[in-house]
Amino acid sequence: MMPIGVNLSNLTPGFSDPVLDSQQSFRGILHAMAHPGRAVTLGAGLRVPTPLHQAAAAACLTVLDMETPLWTDLPESSDAVDWLRFHCGCPVVQDPSNAAFALITRGEFLTSLDPFNYGEDAFPEKSTTLIVQVSGLLSGSGKCSIRGPGIAACERLNIHGLKKEFWKAWRANHGLYPLGVDVLFSSGTTLVALPRTSEAGD
Repeated sequence: MMPIGVNLSNLTPGFSDPVLDSQQSFRGILHAMAHPGRAVTLGAGLRVPTPLHQAAAAACLTVLDMETPLWTDLPESSDAVDWLRFHCGCPVVQDPSNAAFALITRGEFLTSLDPFNYGEDAFPEKSTTLIVQVSGLLSGSGKCSIRGPGIAACERLNIHGLKKEFWKAWRANHGLYPLGVDVLFSSGTTLVALPRTSEAGD
């Protein structure tokens, strides 16, 4: 069923092979979640509307469907939202606390995690997963240190385009475990995961 109000004239394609590409992307996301701070490549062949990153778009194509509400900072009338509605079929919600996933295209403005759903004591998995676009990602070096499950000692990560307030919010988020949000950072075709189990600071 065609999503209402979608402008087809400006739509670019999604995955060239939806089944195989989504499976490959899903494996990449799982690998990133299992190894926080380690970079994976997603969406290298995608043509995506501005301002979407290829890795963020590939993650959306993989995890979003008609039963996964999305909140985003994109204008509702944008080509990017039309692209997501058409290829993913996801409902776009106005309240971030009602979102299963949140796509933040301007990571520099992400200074609080409180608007999102931290999950419930009985159902911590009901929390929001954030897909956050940043201006640059470099795994293996940098001043950001990440520790926790899936990391032998300490993973170093250089993230461009986040404010210091984010890391303060992240420490509070980590302290809520098993509640809390998980984050997927993207820059171009690079994706890095920061699950709630990870301690991290810039």
